Amino acid sequence: MEKYKNLIQKIQKHKIIEPPDNLVAGVMEGIGKLETGLFYRFYRFLLRPRKFTLDPVSALRTGPSLEEKSLYFMLVAFAHLTLAVVLLMGLKSIDTRTLLPPLLWWQPWFSLFLACWLVFWGFILKKNTRAGVKAVRAAALFYIEAVVINGALLFMEFSRTLLLVLYIAAMIGSAIAAGIFLAFISSSDNMKIIRGASVIT
Repeated sequence: MEKYKNLIQKIQKHKIIEPPDNLVAGVMEGIGKLETGLFYRFYRFLLRPRKFTLDPVSALRTGPSLEEKSLYFMLVAFAHLTLAVVLLMGLKSIDTRTLLPPLLWWQPWFSLFLACWLVFWGFILKKNTRAGVKAVRAAALFYIEAVVINGALLFMEFSRTLLLVLYIAAMIGSAIAAGIFLAFISSSDNMKIIRGASVIT
């Protein structure tokens, strides 16, 4: 113990730091602000226990629940939102004097519109009304039509640029596939309207 004598003396001479009186109240206040924040609520929404697992194959075979169907709409909307942000950031770095086709400048806003469109119908599904559920398939078909028309215009505009054609084909093809999936699971044959414990098909 003799060799630790100097260390013990230094520790004994060190001033004891007392925590502030409002430490607990400050920590709890900070936690309260965090739990009411948008990011935390979105994080809790993603991690909350669910009565289903995302299984597109099973959804195509047997039909998903309204909650699962709503989440599929939200996921496709999130993909369009991500694309819109990426395009906006990319176009922002381009000189505005660059003579780009107006159709290209319009793409981020078109993608953002589709994201809002799908989110709207996703919330309609969560409300679980018969009229809303029946209108969702028409909304999915409108989404496919909008994507096809936009893709055709892009192909006509950039048909001579091979790299852009390949990129457009991949993006439009993915969007159409997603739209067909949403339209199919929204069809009347697969519809499940859940009210309490009963299921009406």
